Amino acid sequence: MKKNYRIPFIYLIFLLFFILVFGAFLFLSIVKPINYINPVTVKKRLALRGNIYTKHYCVAKSEKIFAISINPKYIDPNKKNLFVNLFSIYSNVNKETLKQLLKNKKPVILAKVNLKTAQNLKYLLKVLDKKRVFLTNKNGLRIGYSITDYAYKRIYPYNDTLEPVLGRYREDLKRGDNGIEEYYDVLLQPKQNGIIKGNRDVYGNIIYDDNVFIKHAINGNNLKLNINLILQREIEKLLSIQKKKFKADEVMAAVMDTKTGKILAIASSNRYNPNHITKKDIPNMKISFIRELYEPGSVMKPITFAILLKNNKVNPYEVLNAYNGKWKPKWRKTPIIDDTPFAWLSAENAIVYSSNIVISELALRLNNKEFFNGLKNFGFGEYSKIDLPYELKGVIPSLNKLNFPIYKSTTAYGYGIMVNFIQLLKAYNAFNNDGIEISPKIADVPTDKKRVLSAKNARIILNILRKVVLKGTAKAAFINGIWTAGKTGTSQVSTNGGYKKRIYNASFFGFANDGIHKYTIGVTFLRIKAKWPNYFASSSAVPTFKKIVDIMIKNNLLKVSDAK
Repeated sequence: MKKNYRIPFIYLIFLLFFILVFGAFLFLSIVKPINYINPVTVKKRLALRGNIYTKHYCVAKSEKIFAISINPKYIDPNKKNLFVNLFSIYSNVNKETLKQLLKNKKPVILAKVNLKTAQNLKYLLKVLDKKRVFLTNKNGLRIGYSITDYAYKRIYPYNDTLEPVLGRYREDLKRGDNGIEEYYDVLLQPKQNGIIKGNRDVYGNIIYDDNVFIKHAINGNNLKLNINLILQREIEKLLSIQKKKFKADEVMAAVMDTKTGKILAIASSNRYNPNHITKKDIPNMKISFIRELYEPGSVMKPITFAILLKNNKVNPYEVLNAYNGKWKPKWRKTPIIDDTPFAWLSAENAIVYSSNIVISELALRLNNKEFFNGLKNFGFGEYSKIDLPYELKGVIPSLNKLNFPIYKSTTAYGYGIMVNFIQLLKAYNAFNNDGIEISPKIADVPTDKKRVLSAKNARIILNILRKVVLKGTAKAAFINGIWTAGKTGTSQVSTNGGYKKRIYNASFFGFANDGIHKYTIGVTFLRIKAKWPNYFASSSAVPTFKKIVDIMIKNNLLKVSDAK
């Protein structure tokens, strides 16, 4: 019987036809047209400014800003409302604003957003693409919006904390402005922007194949500060209260680790929020710690005494005539007055009870070079080397002026000399550090040191300053279980060659030690207008010092012991 081969042959014909059709589709999907241009994209990767941080907290950081760009002609006209509605929800851009932007015939930036919003918009891009909101270009690719690095924004998470010392970043100038931000600008600046160049997929993402080119972004260096942020914030709150209470223009305070020179807190009552600066904030941008020059008053007396000791011109226990609180030497037109009158005082008690008369008598023993070089040795008339920009060096009397008794006398008790707060803090620190002076540093960077006084003489001064707290003008600084010492200073504010009545600067510079830790602490009230006797340092700066030490005890920076 003859076999029938017609059915298998028909199957063969269908199989061949299917292979040809599949091959054609495969060819068309893989092989590029002759005029096809491979979609290559270049994405800039913006380098960021370095962060500024303390041990546990970031006080200044950079947040990248992304630009969302689109060519409106690639949006399906029938789905423009859908695009506007969804994009507005995800970007928080007003719908009417979007509609106006989409009237452009050229590519346009729809929004500038932070990282979180950019990530949300990246997800939205896929949703819109699936809904066929975008049209295709000549290569058959749908063109949506692009998300690219645009700029970065400087963020200060703790608002006015550490201002004005921290400073700010000026977007218009692309650099730090004032404070730490400016002083360390070169360190913090971005080093190199990055580039990624390669083929892209339908969503605009770069395909990381062998053809991709990558140049990595190099961010600016981070900067670590010595600041204890908790201590800093608590002192700032205290100073804001004290400013109002004592009717001062500004109150400043700083805490320095005696041995290392590290600044743990440097606080002002006058601060501003760098995230939102208003016109009224402009005066608060001045860093008064280094730019406010003033006559220090009696806090200069221990410096004068130290210079006398170094030149072997004083015995702490010798007794001098105190003229019952009023002395009119022939070289003065007006008498020298002491607030508390004494008939006789020992040399050291000239500091303990703050006698202008006795310290003047002692200063006359110094020749002009001894006094001048002594002031220079302690850093007056010189930069303090603190890491802040635009410091004013201050003014000390010239060698020629110090030939005259009037200048020796007034300089000895803190008039006729202009200093800044940090110079005093640095000078006092040497008394608590065996005569070794250290340049204060806010950032965790190396510092320098030098001996300005013998260890023996430093201890003599330190013991005298302890007596100021035990029985002198700073009894309110006594704290059970913490060794405290220091010196008060109250000076009238000079202007136009004269002195303003009832307006004073009041200071206390001293120490708080617990057997393990040693700290140098300064407090200054500028232009205090409180009523008598509250404008005196003993009533204003000294209690503020004590409150700062209490804060340090609470935060375990000092440990109370049974020792007195």
